[in-house]
Amino acid sequence: MKIYIANTGGTMGMMPSDHGLVANPVFAEQLTRQLESSSELDHEFVVHSYDTPMVAANVTPKDWQTIARDIESKWQEFDAFIVLHGTDTMAYTAAALCYMIAPSKKPIIVTGSRAPMGKARSDAMNNVLGAVSACEANLKGVFLFFANRLIDGDRAHLSHTSDWQAFSSPKALEYGVLESDWKWRDSSFAQLLIKPPMKIRIPDMDEGAVTVLPVFPGVQVQHWQGLLTPQVKGAVLLSYGAGTVPTTDPELYELLKSATDQGVVIVNVSQCEGGRIANNEACESEALARAGVISGKDSTHEAAFARLHFLIGLGLDSREIKGVFNR
Repeated sequence: MKIYIANTGGTMGMMPSDHGLVANPVFAEQLTRQLESSSELDHEFVVHSYDTPMVAANVTPKDWQTIARDIESKWQEFDAFIVLHGTDTMAYTAAALCYMIAPSKKPIIVTGSRAPMGKARSDAMNNVLGAVSACEANLKGVFLFFANRLIDGDRAHLSHTSDWQAFSSPKALEYGVLESDWKWRDSSFAQLLIKPPMKIRIPDMDEGAVTVLPVFPGVQVQHWQGLLTPQVKGAVLLSYGAGTVPTTDPELYELLKSATDQGVVIVNVSQCEGGRIANNEACESEALARAGVISGKDSTHEAAFARLHFLIGLGLDSREIKGVFNR
């Protein structure tokens, strides 16, 4: 198997200096040597470090495009792909790749580490070797692998600031868990689904096209007005519980209705890690539906944010985007 490893940036490929962690200029060579020295790995590895490392906290939709185009340019040459990425925005990138390369006919595994590869007790090689093992399983799709957990790319959520197990899959079962061997979730139902032909679609994405509307005690219309700028075409509404928003301030709903009437797609996603948005039986949900807000169902906020960027970038209008979310 020929595996391409894109070191886009992040902690794994860094090293300590007098000014804190900096990019390790020989990381690609070091990782290649470690992989090739393993007698258990009978693969050809090509490790490429991006000229300008992506700092996870600074990643934008333009960077998602860069990674996807890199994979696309090497699609025919390699059997599998591993993307090394910083943890802060890894779940967003994994979700975006899910939508841009869908459904992937080859394994694309996004991973990273809590500590640099050269540091004692680093989790870097464990995560790389786990990603390689996922590639060896001949999977098809985009996944995030971290601390022995393999998660669907559009289901991953950054759930811990410092634990080795940084990511969870709160809305769905993990795809696989790597112990002494892989333990896979039951995919018999998924195998019955008719999947469309793979398409690689990498649209130009406007970094200001999607915003997030947080719900919190005392939220007022002016809090959201500054976020719903004329440039915005989509918004993720981070609601309470099963999808509720305060009902005592009608101006909140008037603002949402005004935005959706102007073509802004507003997707309701719960602040809770687990569960899904309730149906429209509750009065709060009915009011949101009347305001034109659509349900994000059991989507993570990372996936909803990335999906809106992708669909808006494709040039779909609000009616078409709502149709995609409603399916």
